[in-house]
Amino acid sequence: MTLKEKLRELERVQPKISTPVPPRKNAKLDDLLGGSEQDGCFVVERRFTFGSIQVGGIHDISPAALAIAGKDERLLTLDLARALFLDTETTGLAGGSGTAAFLVGVGRFEEEAFVVRQYFLRQPSEEAAMLKQLQAAIEQSRGLVTFNGKSFDIPLLRTRAVLNRFTIDFDRLPHFDVLHAARRLWKDQFSDCSLGGLENNILYLRRSQDIPGALIPQIFFDFLRYGDASQLPEVFAHNRQDLVSMTALLARIAQLVQHPLQRDSGAPITPHELRRVALLYRQLGDFAASATLFEQLLQKSPSAPRLEDHLALGLCYKSQRRHDEAKRVWQELIERLPFHPLPYIELAKHFEHREGAVTAALDAVERALRSLRLSEELSRKSAWAVYQTDLLHRQTRLRRKLATRTTNTEFMNPDFP
Repeated sequence: MTLKEKLRELERVQPKISTPVPPRKNAKLDDLLGGSEQDGCFVVERRFTFGSIQVGGIHDISPAALAIAGKDERLLTLDLARALFLDTETTGLAGGSGTAAFLVGVGRFEEEAFVVRQYFLRQPSEEAAMLKQLQAAIEQSRGLVTFNGKSFDIPLLRTRAVLNRFTIDFDRLPHFDVLHAARRLWKDQFSDCSLGGLENNILYLRRSQDIPGALIPQIFFDFLRYGDASQLPEVFAHNRQDLVSMTALLARIAQLVQHPLQRDSGAPITPHELRRVALLYRQLGDFAASATLFEQLLQKSPSAPRLEDHLALGLCYKSQRRHDEAKRVWQELIERLPFHPLPYIELAKHFEHREGAVTAALDAVERALRSLRLSEELSRKSAWAVYQTDLLHRQTRLRRKLATRTTNTEFMNPDFP
C-alpha cells in the first residue's frame, strides 16, 4: 500500500473532530435590546421627549454662543437642529489601528424629541456596514457634537473607515467638543472633568446601576466569544446616557455664555463660572462684554476682592480706551492691595502716556519699589520680585525723561543766565 493510500485509509477510519461551539446565550438581540437588523448591522432606536431630559432651551441656543464657548468661528454655521451628537463604545482606550468601535451611538433632534440610534457590531465582518450607516448619517448632518471626540472618537472612526477602504468626511462639519468647552469653564473648579464628573457637579445627576466604562470592552469580548449578551442592555443604556448628558451639558454651557447674567430656575451662575465666562470674552477680544461681567462679579463679592478680577477689569477698560475708569481701578487696587506691583505699573503708564504727568508716573514706580522692598523684608522671598527689573528700568527712564524736561524748561526760560 502506497503512502497516499495509507493516508486515505487513515482519514476514512479517523473520527472527525470538530471544535465545540459554546452555546449562545441571549442570542436573540432584537428581543433583548429592542432593535433590528438594518443594512447589514444591528440598530437600536430610542426617543426621548424634551420633558424627560435636561435640554431646556436647546433650540434657543445661538451659534455665536457655541463659537465663543468653542473658540472656533466655524461653529457660527453649526445648526443644532440638524447636528449629529456622537459617542462610541470601543474595544479599548488606547486608540490606534488595533482599537475598534463596536457600538456607535448617534443622536439628533427630530420634532419634539431627541432620537438616539445605536449601531452595533455583532461580529467584526459587519464593521464596514456599520461605518457606512454612520457615513450616511454624517452626510445628512449640518454639525457634529462629541465629548472628547476631537481627540478620540473621530480619529478612531476615521482610521477604521480607511481600513475598510473608504472615508468619512468628518472635517466638512463644524465640530463642537463639549469636553474642550467644559474645561474652559470648570477645570479650575473641579479636578474631574470627565463626563461622569460633570454629570455629578454640573447636572447634579447620579447614574443608578450604571456599568463602569472600564468593564465595557470585556462585555463585548464575552459576547463575541461565548455569545453572552446578558450585559449588553447595560452597555447600550450607558451609551445612551452619555449622549443625553452630552446634550444637557451643551445646553448648560451655551446658557452660561449666551445669558451669563440671566438666572434660570435650575442653576444660577456661580462666581467661578461668571469669572471664566468673563475671561473667555476677554480672550476673544470682546472687552465690553468682559468688563460688564467683571463689574457684576466684583459687585457680588465686594468684601473679598480678587486681584485677578480687578486687574482684568482694568485691562478691559484700558482696551476700550476708558482710561479714567481704568485709572480708578488701579488706584482702588493700590489702596486695597498695596504690595502688588502691577497696579503701580499700570498707573505709571497711565500718568506718563495719557496725562503726560511724568512726576506722578515716577512717584508710582518708586512706591512700587518701596512696596517690593517691604514685601521682601516681611517674607524674605517675594513672589513679585520678577517685576523689579521692569520697575528699575522704568524708574531710570522716567528720571532721565524728567531731567531732560527740566533742562529744556530752564534753557527756554528767558531769566536763565
